[in-house]
Amino acid sequence: MDTGRSPLPGTSRDYERHLFHQKRRAYSLQNATRWLQKLTALEIAVITVWTLVVTAPYLNFDPAAVPSGREYLSTIQHHHFWTWVKQCGPCAFWNGSVIGGVPALPDPYGSTLHPLVATTALVWGVPNGAKLALVGAFLMAGLAQWWLGRVFGLGRLACVWSACMAVAAGNLAGRMDLGAFAMVVSTAACAVVWPPLVLVMRTASRRAAVLLGVALGLAIISGQGYMQIALAFTLPVALVLLPRDTAQLRLRAKRLALAAGIALPLAAPMLVPFLHFQPYFYKDSDATFKSAQPLQYAPLNLVINDKQYYFTENLGRLPYPTVYVNYVGWIPVILAVAALGRLRASASAEQRVILFLAALAVIALWVSSAAPFALLAQLGGGSAAARLFTSIRYPSMMAGLAIPGVLGLAAITLDRIVHTPWPRLTLSLGLTPGAGGRVERTFAPDLRWVLALPLLFALANEWAFSRAWIATERLNPSVTRVLEALRTPDLQWVDQPFGEHFWVEASTGMGLKLSSGIHRWKWNGRALPESALVASREGPRPGMTPLATMEGIVISAALAGREYAAVEGAGQRTVCAAHGVAGDVDVVCDAPHPGVLTVKENSWTGWGARVEGRPATLLPGQWLALELPAGRHTISFRYRPWDAFLGLLLCLAGAVLAAYSWWRGETPGGSATGGDGRPSRPADAVEDVQRVPA
Repeated sequence: MDTGRSPLPGTSRDYERHLFHQKRRAYSLQNATRWLQKLTALEIAVITVWTLVVTAPYLNFDPAAVPSGREYLSTIQHHHFWTWVKQCGPCAFWNGSVIGGVPALPDPYGSTLHPLVATTALVWGVPNGAKLALVGAFLMAGLAQWWLGRVFGLGRLACVWSACMAVAAGNLAGRMDLGAFAMVVSTAACAVVWPPLVLVMRTASRRAAVLLGVALGLAIISGQGYMQIALAFTLPVALVLLPRDTAQLRLRAKRLALAAGIALPLAAPMLVPFLHFQPYFYKDSDATFKSAQPLQYAPLNLVINDKQYYFTENLGRLPYPTVYVNYVGWIPVILAVAALGRLRASASAEQRVILFLAALAVIALWVSSAAPFALLAQLGGGSAAARLFTSIRYPSMMAGLAIPGVLGLAAITLDRIVHTPWPRLTLSLGLTPGAGGRVERTFAPDLRWVLALPLLFALANEWAFSRAWIATERLNPSVTRVLEALRTPDLQWVDQPFGEHFWVEASTGMGLKLSSGIHRWKWNGRALPESALVASREGPRPGMTPLATMEGIVISAALAGREYAAVEGAGQRTVCAAHGVAGDVDVVCDAPHPGVLTVKENSWTGWGARVEGRPATLLPGQWLALELPAGRHTISFRYRPWDAFLGLLLCLAGAVLAAYSWWRGETPGGSATGGDGRPSRPADAVEDVQRVPA
């Protein structure tokens, strides 16, 4: 209310001074925020540069420079899905390049649908795109470890060092001894799950739940299946981080349900077709789990850096380095053990963190010993579920999931060492500048710089070991010449030299159809199509005629009867011409008599046919077949499966749910965090989640 009197003396000046100090504090806070953002960007840049150093051999963009590993070129054959997407769109749902043709999306062994593979294959093509995807996977593992350290509130040095160790660790590099591309991607993708899971369990942030859902969805589709099974066994260790408050437990349950509601639809383009196809899916099994290394020996792979050791059968192993290499070195292992040694002396929140990371490492090692699978297979008897567990033939690769736990524990100890007060060493130097007399200078260096020596040694030692597995080799030029000799006038099936992986990617890229090829699973109960042309190092196949010999490889041809498409009727056989890509096949027949057109492509739900544009009914049986009247006809076969379209629709729904939940942010009073997943209370920030280090 206006009293008509002048303001009290000094009131206006005091108010202006107050505004000035408020603006100054706001400006200082903005500057501090900018500096923190710049430091964070610098940390990520350091990890990225280190990744480029470690994976430098993969940055060779000569398509003939191939990452070493005997099976590498067969593991990336699935990436041509994106080549077919560019050529003919939905035809890519069918992989017509191997074993008579198979649905492309139910394949759980390739990393086909992961954004790393999709983006690089579409932009750079399969040969060079796969190399860049490998680089991206190594970087993803490093950033996941860095993010985990930040979530736990560790300092910048501990976070960056542990991230760089994760980039060069043996659980990634060692997989490339065999060229196990999907194992590298899936190991990195599963590591990304832990930081948002920790945030959800400790802060109940809705946006953290969105991140968790996306990370889980991408982990599911990242390939192989080994790491996903290990992840399923280790996820419960996050219960250690739960609060005791019942209301908070209910909120976290809702957040986990939201994450699952996002993850499963995002993975639906693979999950729905796989569940539909699963009864016909067959994979070799091993009820004895002979490749599994006993649990008491598995931790030794963290510290043994003798390459030749991994080619022996010592300590309960097979001579396959890809299955067992998980090297990180003695320094991080000693630091991790030191974290366990101070468990009782730690604060309550830190104790739970240490227990979580230790349980993660121990359970991952336990799962890699095949102990739970042997028990489940025994309980299942001869059931389909028991066979599912015995099909996990190389469980020791799952030990790679222990690395984030080991490095996380090491980072905790390192952070504790860095932030513990160190004694000061004072040095005095007497200087005599001349006629001015003696001047004494005093120096007090920070002794924590001594830590740089063992930390750099650990990185250099790990990098030196990883270089034994990260390399490229030249693809023999004869591969292209031999594959050219296997070209056929249309879509006949052909075959490569038996068991040789380096033909597969090139043949798929050239549009050849390999009868046997190299595939990680089989179509249960179906025979392979007979090959019209065969390349063999053992001479011509029985019943085939040799055509040429190239680079010691004999090219032989079948005399007749192995055509891709033919009409049989009235005692006559008419060969038809066929052309197409993946799930788009067009056949032209000029049959003098009516009969049954048989196309040597596996028939499956989703195939449809049209004769002169009119729908036709497919006959039951292994191959595509239909009744065809006499005369000249054009028949179009198209693979448009309902399961693939349903999966894509569910994926879109999951993306919409994720976007809406992120946009909605946090419910007032419903979470202890802000919208970015950080705690809103300073005390929690220091003790429980995220301390911003100096």
